Amino acid sequence: MGELLAVALAMEKESADRYADLAGRMRAAGRPELAEIFDRLVYEELGHVDMVIGWSQQIHHRMPEAPADAAPQDIFDEESIGLVSPELVDAYRSLAIAVRNEERAFAFWSYVAADGASLEIREAAERMAREELEHAKTLRGERRKAFFKDRRPRMAIQEPYDLSSLEMEVCTRLEEYAGMKENTDIKNKYRDLALEARMLSLDLGSEPLQIPAPVGPPSPRSLDALCEWLADYYIDAGEHLLSQAARDKAQTLATIAVKRLAIVRDLVTR
Repeated sequence: MGELLAVALAMEKESADRYADLAGRMRAAGRPELAEIFDRLVYEELGHVDMVIGWSQQIHHRMPEAPADAAPQDIFDEESIGLVSPELVDAYRSLAIAVRNEERAFAFWSYVAADGASLEIREAAERMAREELEHAKTLRGERRKAFFKDRRPRMAIQEPYDLSSLEMEVCTRLEEYAGMKENTDIKNKYRDLALEARMLSLDLGSEPLQIPAPVGPPSPRSLDALCEWLADYYIDAGEHLLSQAARDKAQTLATIAVKRLAIVRDLVTR
């Protein structure tokens, strides 16, 4: 029983710490509305921490001891949201990640309840599973609200985006970055990418890709967010355009855009 409570405490603490980290990232990126969502998730997880501590004190009259490696692996997964430009993250995606984490925790405790070595362990695991299921249910309601709030206005988008203008905007941003750098090697890499974006802009101006996007370009348009959005757009176009020639072109553009995004993110760290 002591081991079970230690695992429970470690899982809830890990969730609280991960959500707190995501809240900090969103706040630093100027997304206070998303930071508030993750702050709320931290509050919920800390409530679970208090519940486990209270349960342990009721049974053992002491705090549960949770070593650093007590939490099972792969229960909490932030799904690489920290690698996505914050301008492309929305409330629905944030809550969807939280829902899936609660569902994984529910599945974990369900397995423990099914295979517990004693009635006491099975009943305790069932209680934890019910808590996680109730939390997931609440978060699914919040996710549903976010879906209808954030997605409905975008349904009206019908026309393809002016990719030529967006590539030219990327070109302009890259040239600005090149002008700010003193290191010749970095400066030249930005200029090479800018020239590449200019050529893509001219090509797309003469032969545009005709596919609407479900989500518009980010605003304000940081270089990172624009590069990521274009990469996603080209990848999607490469799967859904009607003609094989158009799909081939989109896939070529996707390859270029993904490589460009990786280079831009590498250069920012230098």
